Amino acid sequence: MAKLMICFVHRDDANRVVSALQESELRVTELRSEGGFLRAGNSTLLLGLEDAQVELALGVIDRNCQRRTEQVPIDLLGGMDAAWIPTEVTHGGATVLVLPIESVHHF
Repeated sequence: MAKLMICFVHRDDANRVVSALQESELRVTELRSEGGFLRAGNSTLLLGLEDAQVELALGVIDRNCQRRTEQVPIDLLGGMDAAWIPTEVTHGGATVLVLPIESVHHF
């Protein structure tokens, strides 16, 4: 059965991940996106895979993504006179969804 892999990757990792997937002869479509708590830029990668390719794709993604830690100011009081304190936030890496595909049609 075929699978659809949807992978959300940090912007700084996207080019490396896409290149590595292509070098592994996996087809990938990249969509630039933004989201999450930090409104950080990322890419949504779409891959159509056979069951046997899923572990290969996951390994490539794992080896080419990294988590990052950065200081983010947190608004304690709200509004113009807010007290801001830096808070360490870990983000990045990849979030991967693997979904079954019922059928594929080419037109």
